[in-house]
Amino acid sequence: MALSDREQQLLEQMERALASEDPRFASALGGSMTNRIATKSIGIAVLGVVGFLAIVSGFYFANLGAKSSPAATKPGAASKTSTSGGFMQGLEDRWDRRQDNG
Repeated sequence: MALSDREQQLLEQMERALASEDPRFASALGGSMTNRIATKSIGIAVLGVVGFLAIVSGFYFANLGAKSSPAATKPGAASKTSTSGGFMQGLEDRWDRRQDNG
């Protein structure tokens, strides 16, 4: 969020007062604090976009892997697991098939 002109002037005045009172601390900060805040905000936004893209790509590849599994290519295998014990039984059957193939 942008600062109003009055707020910008007050901030610059506080920075000048800090620099005159404690020059070593002001030099350690390395310039205007407003620039640091803006840079930090941009970095957080970029990190958010990268994280979102990573999540979306993860879902895409997980869905792609589920479509190419052997159970998905055999129409009889999917219906057999759903009628023979429910969701957990289907997971156990898939686990057993992986252990046998591995």
